[in-house]
Amino acid sequence: MSSSSIAAPALRAGAHPTHCVLALYLALATPPLLLPGRPSSWPLWLALHAAAVLVAWPPPPVRRTLGAVFARWPGPASLLLDWYPLLLVPLLYSELALLIPAVHGGHYYDALIQNVEEQVFGGQPSRDFAAALPFRWVSELLHGGYLSYYFLIYVPPILFYAAGRREAAQKAMFTVVLTFTVHYLFFIYFPVQGPHYLYPTPVAPEAAGPLYRLTHFVLIAASQGAAFPSSHVGVSVAQVLATARFQPRRAAWLGVLALLLALGAVYGGYHYATDAVCGALLGAVAVLLAPSAYRALGGTWPNGRNRA
Repeated sequence: MSSSSIAAPALRAGAHPTHCVLALYLALATPPLLLPGRPSSWPLWLALHAAAVLVAWPPPPVRRTLGAVFARWPGPASLLLDWYPLLLVPLLYSELALLIPAVHGGHYYDALIQNVEEQVFGGQPSRDFAAALPFRWVSELLHGGYLSYYFLIYVPPILFYAAGRREAAQKAMFTVVLTFTVHYLFFIYFPVQGPHYLYPTPVAPEAAGPLYRLTHFVLIAASQGAAFPSSHVGVSVAQVLATARFQPRRAAWLGVLALLLALGAVYGGYHYATDAVCGALLGAVAVLLAPSAYRALGGTWPNGRNRA
């Protein structure tokens, strides 16, 4: 069956599992908009949450209406239905800057994570790693790995699509969206600033090359409090493992990028080592749970290695 013939029937049958995950996240992320510390624009954000939930997990009347609308443009609708949860991720990340202060009023749990660093690693790797290797080639390699995050999010599902493997792309995107939303809930209810906000850069001036400067430019838009567990590392690990389910040979070089990313997160002082380790573990757990979650939300994920 062609992808263009799926969009409207899928809407009439029920929400896609990825849309359900998005709706569940939006529901769980709504309480901060009802607390005294909420932003002045809270009515707008609350309305956007409600509208997004209705679209992502529509009740029957909304489902029928959307199905009729999308039936007129089945090709574009199919792409939109598959991709919009992943395309919303940057907006959901930006919203964290409003939700985190509403819950905690400026309190962060960095002291707890720093204590874990001392107990587990015998120091502060986010300060010590760069000091031990103050070389430009190391810095540029690891900062390049850190920036590969955006490549790791979007390119693997695009390649699945290009190969005509839509179901594999859907399941990979489900896994990644699941990983993102779990990380974002940690950020909202257990915010950690990370060393980037608390200390000067650990990278020596002579090691600060173009990729280092580009990374700092990108981080201007970072949400304070979104450090633990590292979504950069967690999502990258999830993408590598999700890709390995459907195309193992491609996953190998993605794994190299994910390793460089994790090292770069600590080397550049953007994350505590604890953030990176816990992010990797959370990403791996999300991959393990993804098939069961997909089935629980109404999808079909055969047992054993999936060849979608």
